[in-house]
Amino acid sequence: MREMLISECIELLRAHRFIVSKPLSRSCFDIIASKDSIRLILKVLKNIDSLSKEQSKELKKISRILRGTPLIIGIRTRNAPMEHGVVYDRYNIKAVTFETFKDYLEGSPPVVYAKRGGFFVNIDGHVLREAIETMGISVGKLAEVAGVSRKAIYKYETQMANPSVEVAMKIEEFLDVPLVKGIDLFEPIEDEDFENKLEKLEDYKKEALHFLNKLGFDLFIVNKAPFDAVAEKDLKESQNILLTNIEQQNNEEVRRKALLVKELSKLLEGYSLLILEKKEKEYKNLPVVSIEELKKMDDALDLIEHIKSILKKNIA
Repeated sequence: MREMLISECIELLRAHRFIVSKPLSRSCFDIIASKDSIRLILKVLKNIDSLSKEQSKELKKISRILRGTPLIIGIRTRNAPMEHGVVYDRYNIKAVTFETFKDYLEGSPPVVYAKRGGFFVNIDGHVLREAIETMGISVGKLAEVAGVSRKAIYKYETQMANPSVEVAMKIEEFLDVPLVKGIDLFEPIEDEDFENKLEKLEDYKKEALHFLNKLGFDLFIVNKAPFDAVAEKDLKESQNILLTNIEQQNNEEVRRKALLVKELSKLLEGYSLLILEKKEKEYKNLPVVSIEELKKMDDALDLIEHIKSILKKNIA
């Protein structure tokens, strides 16, 4: 069922002119999709509560590094099927059904979100305040109609709190003014601090990362992804993202993973690089360097130009 849902998501995104990656296995995300300035990092789950806190941290970390928005497409929570048109939350990552996602792409954003205590909506506090003042209605009267306290109405006006669906419907019906706002599924999540944990890495990986850092790259170590690290360098003409695999030696599995990462790098308008502890030959269609070759590079630009030259040879 999950594989079928992943396929349906890919078809839907392509129908809306997104460039979509191949589905990924054994990764904290399943699909990367890009269109104009939008970049989505999607995770597809049957039960959204199966996403652990550690997995969510890694998904948010990768999304932030790749300047994308994480989003979960799911079918149910631990306790019940997910409702159509409702946005759920899993460790600050939005989660919706496939149908809700489809509606959003077609121009109908969801307006209801679920949290402890029920279903709620975002309302425009400025419009609410203007309606109260224009109609000359007291806050006390509106609170009575809505069945809430005067303090709650003040919080709605100042965006300090949001009403339940039932309360919002009563307020809108009484004022005859649309107040509810749609929820932006592509809104970037708030930044969260994360650490680069090197202690568990093998020595040859630490060595490769050390020399990448020495060349001037900012480095981000990732887990549960098809690449080991993202190296980034802000050069004058552009921002260069380098998806990096670090292995002891090449084999069929390493090559398969590196080719997949190469395709991902194209979607992200970046580069890929396979670093081998020892390189025995040149590899067609893949930018590959040994740690010894890496040591001889002068700076980040030197490495990027080297990668470009390898790619040009392959085209020729």
